[in-house]
Order: sequence, then structure tokens, then C-alpha cells
Amino acid sequence: MAPSAQAHAPRWLKVLVIVMGAVIVTGFIVVTAETIRRMSTSGSSQSPAGGAPFAQRIALPSGAQVLSMTAVGDRLVVHVEGPDGLPTAYVIDPRTGALLGTIAFPPGAAR
Repeated sequence: MAPSAQAHAPRWLKVLVIVMGAVIVTGFIVVTAETIRRMSTSGSSQSPAGGAPFAQRIALPSGAQVLSMTAVGDRLVVHVEGPDGLPTAYVIDPRTGALLGTIAFPPGAAR
């Protein structure tokens, strides 16, 4: 083979290198943009009405007292002891303050 034939790569190889380079650059841009988007939206906790604060009242039985509150996933669980001493869990959506449900724990309940 002549030295000039070895010095020049085939045309398809040049095209392949250019296309693969473009794919790598495009992938890097997509991953960077997605990372920035997730970082900018993960910490923002939007409340209803576009950021306006809310006030919610959840009625508890007379004589009941709140023992603890725990964040579980995207819910707030409030542990309440009723006037009769029975524990109840109130499940609340912290974004809206809406009561999603209650879970009672009566003694001797079957599993």
C-alpha cells in the first residue's frame, strides 16, 4: 500500500466518528438539562393558589390531644390520643391541609 492510502481514513469512518461525537454531545446536553430541571423543582414545595399560605382546621374529638406528627412520603401522619385513651392516626396532605383519612387502633382488633 502506498503511504498516502494509509494516511487517509475511509469516508464512512469519518462520517461515523462525526455522528458518534454528535450523539455524545447531545446526550451530555440532555442529561445536564434534566439534572438542572430536577434540582430546581425538587426543593420547591408549592402550596395551593400559587404559593399562597393556607389555614386548615381539623376537628378532633373533645378532650383528644396530639401526641406526635410524622412526615411519611408526601403525607403528614398525626398521632392523636382520644378522650377514651384510644390512639388514632390522622393522615393529612401537607400541601393543602386536607384530611385524607383516619386510622383507628381499637384494642383487641383482629389482625
